[in-house]
Amino acid sequence: MISDLIHNKQIDIHFQPIVSIKDNRVFAYEALTRSIDRYDEPISPLYLFEQAKKEDIASKLDEYVRELALLKFQTYLEKDASLLLFVKFDNSVIEKEQGKEFISTVYKYNIPPKNIVVSIKEEKIRDTHLLKSFIDLYKKHGFLVALDDFGTAYGSFERLEYLRPEIVKVDRSLVYNVQNNLISSELLSAIANMSHNVGALVIAEGVEHKDEVMASLLKKIDLFQGFWFSRVQESFNDEKIHEIGKSIEYIARMYKEHICHEMDEKRAVIQSMQRLMHTVVNLLSKNGMDSLEPLESIIAKNRKIEAIYIIEEQSGVQLGNTLIHSQEKHLFKPTKAGKNHLLSEYYFILKESLRDEYLSNPYVSRASGNVCRTYAQKVSMFEDNYIVCFDIVE
Repeated sequence: MISDLIHNKQIDIHFQPIVSIKDNRVFAYEALTRSIDRYDEPISPLYLFEQAKKEDIASKLDEYVRELALLKFQTYLEKDASLLLFVKFDNSVIEKEQGKEFISTVYKYNIPPKNIVVSIKEEKIRDTHLLKSFIDLYKKHGFLVALDDFGTAYGSFERLEYLRPEIVKVDRSLVYNVQNNLISSELLSAIANMSHNVGALVIAEGVEHKDEVMASLLKKIDLFQGFWFSRVQESFNDEKIHEIGKSIEYIARMYKEHICHEMDEKRAVIQSMQRLMHTVVNLLSKNGMDSLEPLESIIAKNRKIEAIYIIEEQSGVQLGNTLIHSQEKHLFKPTKAGKNHLLSEYYFILKESLRDEYLSNPYVSRASGNVCRTYAQKVSMFEDNYIVCFDIVE
């Protein structure tokens, strides 16, 4: 069957773009196999390659479709020499230590290896050393390597540093509805951090909604592929690329608006805390530092303020007990007088910097178990220096 499909030219290559929001362009194309039967009905790529294995010509099919991809890519590369082409290798080809002929095929078509990304589903290949040898061979010739469908198996994380790909493609299952899924969101962030630490860019695969793109972008994902930007198509002319560009610009505007909104919100929080700090300093100046009870009215009137505590700037030691508007829990207790805050971020960053104020990122409060941020400000009173802290409920 497969040999007949090849002979009758019933197998073709279609492309799907991979885009960069920050560079505002199509970054690459992924080559995807498409086929039809004698009745012009589509044949599933999965079925096609499984059938090739049964007929013991998986390597032949793999080689054939990659060569078709190179032929099609030549035209695109002539227009934009920075474009990359992602080509997949069937796992059985790698396990049988085949696929090396593709190197000479690329040279035959005068395509620089630096423009070709060898895409591998590494979790399907058990022999890590065999996989590493395959990757090293292609890297030696200047090819780039991508790990495909990453994040679907625990072993993938262990292999990341050992294999050191240039690109990691996050599986669609982690990207789907990521804006509403805490676990997927945190996994996506972790994959991005790990990948960047080994020098790899990260692609979110299968993005179908603008909110998925935005959530992924905010998790430091570098590149995007999916229906939101474009479906798989036989070819891409200037008009289609222009339409993709409009989708990229739409997301770029959303991202800029989001960042500006976050900055405005942070600015508003700081200004509000500055006004509140002025009130606190006045109360302390009138009543002295021996008792913090006068500050209880501040917490009572400001429901977003969960706790107030004061630290000696020089020693890092807390003055008085924490004033808190929250019930005490078993694991979480407010700090008492004499607590050393030397390792608290809001203390040591503020103490060692030239800044007079600091607003932390959200974290879980050890005083209440609630997610909060700490606003801290240096103040001078009674010929001494202090750091006054407000825990703000998120």
